[in-house]
This record gives sequence, C-alpha cells and structure tokens, in this order.
Amino acid sequence: MTIISSEPVRADLTLWEIGPYHSSLPAPMRLKLRLDGEIIAQCEVETGYLHRGLEKACELHPWRAAIAYMDHLDPEVAIFGELVLCLAVEEIGEIIVPPRAQRIRIILAELSRISAHLVFMVRMAKAVGSETIVHYLLRDRERILDLFELVAGARFSLNFLRFGGVSADITDGFIERVLDVCDLIRIRIKEYNDIFTFNYGFLKRSSFVGKIDPILVKSSGMTGPNARASGISFDVRKDMPYIGYDQFDFEIPLGRGEGGIVGDAHDRFLLRLREITQSMELLKQVSDHVPIGEFQNEKIDKEYIVPPGEAYARIESSRGLLGCHVVSDGSPCPSRIQLRTPSVANLLAIPQFVSGIRIEDLPVVLASLDLGIAEADR
Repeated sequence: MTIISSEPVRADLTLWEIGPYHSSLPAPMRLKLRLDGEIIAQCEVETGYLHRGLEKACELHPWRAAIAYMDHLDPEVAIFGELVLCLAVEEIGEIIVPPRAQRIRIILAELSRISAHLVFMVRMAKAVGSETIVHYLLRDRERILDLFELVAGARFSLNFLRFGGVSADITDGFIERVLDVCDLIRIRIKEYNDIFTFNYGFLKRSSFVGKIDPILVKSSGMTGPNARASGISFDVRKDMPYIGYDQFDFEIPLGRGEGGIVGDAHDRFLLRLREITQSMELLKQVSDHVPIGEFQNEKIDKEYIVPPGEAYARIESSRGLLGCHVVSDGSPCPSRIQLRTPSVANLLAIPQFVSGIRIEDLPVVLASLDLGIAEADR
C-alpha cells in the first residue's frame, strides 16, 4: 500500500527516504519525504513489508483454526482479533454466550488494552530518548502477561476464545490477582507522571506537535484514541455495545489540550494514560459481577460448522474500531473473512498532517499514532 500526498511536487525540495527498517519507525515501512530545509513539505507512505495473507489463511483452514490465526492480526493484543471473529460467527450461528464467558472476555479485553497502552508509552519514551521510564513500563506489563499465562497458558498468542464462550474457566485466585495488578498500576501511574508525563523535555518534544484536525479524522476514517484525542467522541463500547459493556459505568476520555493544543502528540499520550485508568475501573466493576455458571455453550463442539450466512462484527480494540466481515457457505472452512483494521486509517492520514513539522519531530509523531503495521499489512 502506497499513500501519496495530493499536492504537486516542488523541484527545489530535498528527497529523503527512511525505511523500511529504521530506529525512528515503529515497524517495517518506508517514508519518502521531501524536505524544505528541516521542514517536511511532502510525505509518501509505503507499507507491505509484513504482508502475510492472513485473511486467505483463515479461509484455507477449518473454523476452529481461524481463531488461532486471528491471534496474529495484531501480535501485541491477540485477544481483539479472536474476539471480533467470534462475535461475527456467533451472530451467524445465533450462538448464545453464557454470562460468565462474557465477563471473562471483558476482563481479558481490558487487560489487553492496558498492556497495549503501556507498550505505546514505551515507544513514546524511546522516541524522545527517555530510557528510565521504559523499564518501569515493561516491568508492569509483565504482570499483565503473567495473568494471561495463568488463565490461557500463553503470554502472547492466547488462542483462548471459542465460538460460544472461552476454552477454559478462570483459575482460583485469578480475579484477586487482576485486582492486585490494577491497584499496583494505579500507584504506578503517579510514577509515570513524575518521571515522564510532566518531564520538561518530553513536554517540549510532544506539545504543539503533530496536531490532527477533526476534519482529517473524519475524512480518513480514523477511530480510537487518536480520534478521541482530537475531540471526536466515538467508542464502540459505548456507541455500539457488545459482550455486556453497556452494563457497566465508565467514561470515554477526550483530548483536552493539556500542555499544548487539542489533538497534538501530547494529547494522544495523555488520553491513553487516562484510558488505562478507565480500564482499571471497568476491571474492578466486572470482577465484582462474574456470575457462576458455564463458560462455554455446550452445543458448540470441536467439529462445529457455521451455518450459511454472513455477519459483520465490530469492537473497540486498543487502536480503534476493528471490524470483521465473515461469510459462511456451510462448509468446514470460512468462505470469506475480511477485516477492517484501525491502523489503515492512521496510515492514510500521515501524508496530510506531517507536512509542516520538523524532521526531528517525526519519530515522536509516528510513535504517538500507535501504528500497528502488522494489522495494516496482514
């Protein structure tokens, strides 16, 4: 995929190419920049270096195997790929998911959201050369990965969800450990603020830099934290509730322009920090309301074949709206699986809003977008 600026090319500009592998880039991609001195005048984005044919791979294997493949849609937060596929299949098959399984899904989704935002903060820290906070963040993320290992036996590729529920019940003491991790991270947020958020160097590098206008958000189809940091109030968990999110009380943070202007790189950072707080509040509420009962629909066995039909499911991943269109013709394998990933819209917006920023600010701006190149290439 190549994204080019629509403005005419000036002859007096310097051409500078970065990538596909460079320390300033969040993942394999290529940027073709035209510079006016140190100012970026035009930008062309090229991706495709991680293309794996994920959708086609799902179509070539049985329905049960598709869940495992969806783990690799976004390796950092595997649960979201599994969840959106399961929701689409459950809509086609009219599968009822037990309430206990729904609560377990929410717990895993919100833990994954916190984990993803901690990794985002790591990238922001590396972009500004702050190594100290990196160790704090990764130390706390390990606690969340420990929870994944406790319940699913894996830390990254969980392969834990199933059509109609989850593959296993949560273990004794799991809920208590979830609450302990939330209490710990709630304390750690003060450390993040003291060491990093209110750091003068970080403020100078991120404030008033890389502002994304609400008009650009809408025209590019941008969703998630990047859109909310620009003042667009949209979250699938609130606007199109799924798996019981409408039964809990939580807020959707919006950009405030703290330290800079609404929609800048600093706002995108602070918004994710506030989303971590909201996710912890959600986890506390859900942990108090995990009903006793089955964790899997007993009518769905390993040989289950999805009946003919099609459905489109959407969820709020850590990066934005993640959609999955599934078509079944009644065969043992999916007929068609199509994905709508949030990082594609973020990539589409880059050529339009990086024009005018200084080249030394580019790593911070790219890190603030939280790009998932794996899900964009797939």
